[in-house]
Amino acid sequence: KLVQQADQGAEAEVFLDRTPFYGESGGQVGDVGAIEGDDVRCDVTVTEKPLDGLHSHRVKVLSGTLRPGMKVTAAVEGGHRAAVVRNHTATHLLQAALRSVLGEHVKQSGSLVQAERLRFDFTHFSAVSAEELEAVEDFVNDRIIEDVPVVSEVMDREAAVEAGAIALFGEKYGEHVRVVSIPGVSRELCGGTHERATGQTGVFVITHEGSVASGIRRIEALTGRAAFVHLRDRSRELKGIAQLLRTEEPLAEVMREQDRAKELDRELQRKKAAQAKDLAGPLIKAARDVGGVKVISARADGLGAKDLRGLGDKVRDKMGTGVIVLASVHEGQAAIIAMVTKDISNTYHAGNILKQVAQAAGGRGGGKPEMAQGGTREIGKLDAALESAFQIVADATP
Repeated sequence: KLVQQADQGAEAEVFLDRTPFYGESGGQVGDVGAIEGDDVRCDVTVTEKPLDGLHSHRVKVLSGTLRPGMKVTAAVEGGHRAAVVRNHTATHLLQAALRSVLGEHVKQSGSLVQAERLRFDFTHFSAVSAEELEAVEDFVNDRIIEDVPVVSEVMDREAAVEAGAIALFGEKYGEHVRVVSIPGVSRELCGGTHERATGQTGVFVITHEGSVASGIRRIEALTGRAAFVHLRDRSRELKGIAQLLRTEEPLAEVMREQDRAKELDRELQRKKAAQAKDLAGPLIKAARDVGGVKVISARADGLGAKDLRGLGDKVRDKMGTGVIVLASVHEGQAAIIAMVTKDISNTYHAGNILKQVAQAAGGRGGGKPEMAQGGTREIGKLDAALESAFQIVADATP
């Protein structure tokens, strides 16, 4: 049975002999609304089109009992339909805009038309620049302002294609097709719902552009009230930033702050370089002779991994020949590096030394003959692990 009895609270799939509901197809979502009859009221949450000419209405029974064969009234929810309509007509405008701005190689490769937004996938060989996206938005909004009529007609398929109507690749069409035209803008084979004129779209704004596959880009956009709310929210955020920065020109102030931050970072790097230079001397003086090889194993807390490597480079450059193991506790964890000067890297392997030191500290690490790095969170084991480096080098001495 296609339809069985459904009582209050039940969910059911309803088939009617005729319906005003649009069934989901061609990327456009189906209508929502209500089905009502004698002592029964249902919400239609999804409308699908499983077969040509057959619509499936998924409903929840709010009150009463839905029975096979009963007479009902079906009513589409107007606000939802209008929002979907705006986004569908905007999708046609968007494709025309992309072909105008990027080139006629642009072809639709997928779409989703909902009440909340539209999504359009298309063929293109590179990312769409900010300037190109602005040009696309301008094209669509200019057509909206012009309030161009949207015309639909049923034609023979071959005649429609010969007249320049765009057909979707891979889509199956019958002998007779519906052609939706926006005169002077676009002409497409389309069975979806549309506006009477482009001005009903209200406003169009792109919210995202990106890649979804090789040679396939995706644009997401909003129309009507959703677009207005989006723009208002962005404006509110910008005003909030301006208030925080106490300026009428937030972008210029942010750029100035970025310049100041860059200068502070450069000054910090200069100070760290000077600090490394100051630390290098004492570390070299504290080196021990292990089997005729200078070995340094020490802590230099407060340095991140990158700065610790910089210190290691300074020490290695000044000490000439030897093995270096350094550790630094920073933000609750310790970075550990090991370096071996090139002239003795055939005998002493930095990666092997670092691995053993890190394991003694409850951490992990490894690397190449001349440079290795690792770390640990068990700070209490660090000093003993660093002390073990001298014995590790001794064990490796021929």
